[in-house]
Amino acid sequence: MPDRLRADLERRSLLRGEQRLVRTRSRQARRASRSARMWAGVAVLTPGVAVVEGTWGWLVVGAGALARAGLSWRQSRLSTPPPTVLPLPTAPLPSRLMLRGSAAAKPLYRGEAAMTALGTMLRALPAGPAAATVRAAMVPAAEVVDGLRFQAARVLACESAARAVADGDRRAEITRTLLELVGSMNAAVEGLDSMLAAASDLLASASASALALGPVGSLERQTASLRGFADGLRELMR
Repeated sequence: MPDRLRADLERRSLLRGEQRLVRTRSRQARRASRSARMWAGVAVLTPGVAVVEGTWGWLVVGAGALARAGLSWRQSRLSTPPPTVLPLPTAPLPSRLMLRGSAAAKPLYRGEAAMTALGTMLRALPAGPAAATVRAAMVPAAEVVDGLRFQAARVLACESAARAVADGDRRAEITRTLLELVGSMNAAVEGLDSMLAAASDLLASASASALALGPVGSLERQTASLRGFADGLRELMR
């Protein structure tokens, strides 16, 4: 399977997994919220029933219902999904048809694959400092991929302009701009590759009980370096 198709399939699989997780947690939160309201209603009614019937055992039922309402409310808070489960790119992705034969295709697909690989690594790690470090690394990585998508759109526009211009000198100017854009994309992807290498070392060193400090520090350094690429691409997107 070509790399571009594999990267696209992996990206779609990651997005579907995140969407399923959000939907599942939303359903759990709704059920827990309904249960909390129901038990709270029972707790409110039982004192009146106890007075009418003269049976103070209803107060025990009310206390139990109030405790159950509290547990359900807590469950609804825990089940409420965050706005985004993973830091993922948000910029629109150019279509595969537009990218076919474009110089922007290879660095863009490499960036998409790197983002997917980071998400896969995060899922493979137990909760703890290693997972927190990888999650923090995904934030600038997602910003870099957003920048790559934006740069890819500019490359496509320049390629279209180069095909339309008849004058050789003008076409050469457009080609120089095109090469600069692709060069910035390749530099950003190299930063993502370095981050992936550090994250792989961290994944190999992490366990549920112990964690080597060296790989964590290496990934944090690569994350700080990648933020520079993200800031540079963000400036171009303004």
